[in-house]
Amino acid sequence: MAKVQEFLAGVAGRAADNFKKSQAILSFDQFIGQIIDNPAKHLRSCAQYFVDMWSSFGSYDVATPAKTYRRYRLFDAEFAQGDGRIFGQEQVQHELFTHINNFARCGRIDKLLLLHGPNGSSKTSIVQVLTHAAEVYSRIDEGALYQFSWVFPKKEVMSGRLGFGDAMAGKTDSYAFLSDDEVDARILSDLKDHPVLLLSLPERKLLFEACEGGRVEAFDQRGIDILRIGELSHKNRQIFDALLSSYNGNLAQVFRHVRVERFYYSRRYKKGISVVEPQMSVDADVRQLTSDQSFFSLPAALRQTALYEAVGPLVDGNRGLIEYSDLLKRPLEAWKYLLVACEQAQVSVGNLSLFFDLLMIATSNELHLHSFREYPDWQSFKGRIELIRVPYLLRSVDEENIYLSQVKKALSHMHIAPHAFEMAARFAVLTRLEPPTPSKYPTSLQDIIRDLSPPEKLELYNHGDVPARLSQKQARELKAQIPNLFHEYYHDANYEGRYGASPREIRTMLLNAAQDRRFDHVSVGAIFSQIEQLIEQKSSYEFLRREAVRGFRDANYLLLSVKQHYGSILEDEIRNALGFYNKESYLDLFTRYIMHVSAWTKKERLVDPILQRKIDADEQFMSNIEANLVAEVETKEDFRRQLIAQIGAFKLENPSSPIDYKHLFSGHIRRLKEGLYKEQKNSVHRIIHISLRVMQEDYSGLDERDIRHTATLRDGLTKLGYNDSSARYALAFLTNPSIFHNSDAIKGDQLGLKIDR
Repeated sequence: MAKVQEFLAGVAGRAADNFKKSQAILSFDQFIGQIIDNPAKHLRSCAQYFVDMWSSFGSYDVATPAKTYRRYRLFDAEFAQGDGRIFGQEQVQHELFTHINNFARCGRIDKLLLLHGPNGSSKTSIVQVLTHAAEVYSRIDEGALYQFSWVFPKKEVMSGRLGFGDAMAGKTDSYAFLSDDEVDARILSDLKDHPVLLLSLPERKLLFEACEGGRVEAFDQRGIDILRIGELSHKNRQIFDALLSSYNGNLAQVFRHVRVERFYYSRRYKKGISVVEPQMSVDADVRQLTSDQSFFSLPAALRQTALYEAVGPLVDGNRGLIEYSDLLKRPLEAWKYLLVACEQAQVSVGNLSLFFDLLMIATSNELHLHSFREYPDWQSFKGRIELIRVPYLLRSVDEENIYLSQVKKALSHMHIAPHAFEMAARFAVLTRLEPPTPSKYPTSLQDIIRDLSPPEKLELYNHGDVPARLSQKQARELKAQIPNLFHEYYHDANYEGRYGASPREIRTMLLNAAQDRRFDHVSVGAIFSQIEQLIEQKSSYEFLRREAVRGFRDANYLLLSVKQHYGSILEDEIRNALGFYNKESYLDLFTRYIMHVSAWTKKERLVDPILQRKIDADEQFMSNIEANLVAEVETKEDFRRQLIAQIGAFKLENPSSPIDYKHLFSGHIRRLKEGLYKEQKNSVHRIIHISLRVMQEDYSGLDERDIRHTATLRDGLTKLGYNDSSARYALAFLTNPSIFHNSDAIKGDQLGLKIDR
């Protein structure tokens, strides 16, 4: 029991210390002192607050083959251990920040930001992580937010009578710190008015000038128009005027009733952050405050005043953010008031006019936005709405991270086969790619663009890898066009990333694959079966009904390409597991080839690292390497010269950086590896068949060397993340890629697979 009391005492002590440090309650004069000490912190509009919050988390550059983007750490959700992180979407982040920063510079928020895109493209997730970050920021000293309430003490606390006719000489300069036992009534500010609005316009001007010319040299008055010319809410103005009249114009006595309170954003408790769902029809309302029995103890001057307070999502979100979820699903009449609310930050409710300072962000899918564009008043709304497109991701390396972040946690109790999520992500992104239009590119590239397959376009987006069939010159020209490929459909209504498999569907598919009773793990085979089932549901998915063009939008062809890609990955891993090569050995081989090509180009001799003597460039050695690298459309001499030219260009652009052959010539090294593998393919497949027999405990006709190879392969695959079941499937797939086709009646014991779990 003593330990419990000690623990609770510690909790209470820390809570008291934190409350004191946070300066959760201040008198009005204390708050004015804080403004003068740090105006940049305490005098900022809602937009400026969100800009400061956004910037406080930092940013970094993300290089992609199409463009180098600025990524904001806010969307990495490090404050939530990565939970809710947004993968990709750097362009959306940039546009959203730009608009909010523009609001801050202009001093007012006069437009609604509408995030639009296909279902499941992370529109709502972007808003959620933004509001979560705002909640975190509001709890640190740098992000302190203050509102105020009115405090009316009991008679014993005041030296005079409870009326407002006499000057008071109370025991304290302010009633802000009175306990609840000493207070008859406390009236909250429904709209969370900024305390500086208690000062008149001329007084505020003097305060801002004092801040600008005083101790804080860097005070920037951009973005505080709402504080410079804003007014108190209707209820606060009534109370202020009644008190001022009762005190015969003595402002000091009025300010004694002001209690400045720190508040924190909270989505759950609708404090500074609110969400309007599609089914909601009322965003604000008013109710009479003085009809409440708890306010009968108010001074007579206020009991005779009809006080009303505003309620509703707009009120809850003031000085913060309001999210209109699926805005365009609501009847137009339910949000037509936004025409005025967006432009003038004002809305009339009952007998009150409410003024706001809040970010308004909405989401919508493309179907509803398309219908809204046909509405006669669309142009009126368009002038008050900023459209921010949120497409599906177009890089499978980003898409895979979604499933690793979300689905892997749900399946933490199961073994997940290597590349399972990678194959699902690859299929999803391939369904979103659009066929490039050859006529939009240089004449020299039009045939190449016409022949570009969906998997080749995906590799351009993912890593900037060009097709192996191209010459060095063609490869460079195509690489230079990656930004144009990426933006070709940007201004098209059917933009790239509008159609395709939704991450939501893929997540469901992965969870269903985990329940496939043919496997005791999350198998790539089960995922392929799920994709085949999805492809059969053409009536349910628009992207499956679109006309195929050169392999694009052809789901069956795209799945086949994913299976081929999976097979090439498996072959590479099996060679690695068997020790047939290691990545560095190919890099060393290619580096030695470059040395010989360089000597050949300069017509110089080079030093043999083994014999330690000068030798001529080895023509036979170079030709053997080039047999795997040179495209049919170029000569080996042209290939060598282009290679050296590429190295020279890199040195000019990066004079102080060492040449990274692994990065600069990743495609060449990959083709070199694949070319040399052809000589080993029969041996590799023989070991695969033997390994499958051993896994079923069939050792007939096998010698000690075969058993040793099997053990080596098994150990190698284990190091790569496979267990016995996933390794067995991977090997079986290489022998027969269609063995787990959805339409086949598979029995698990065909490969010794465990069926029941």
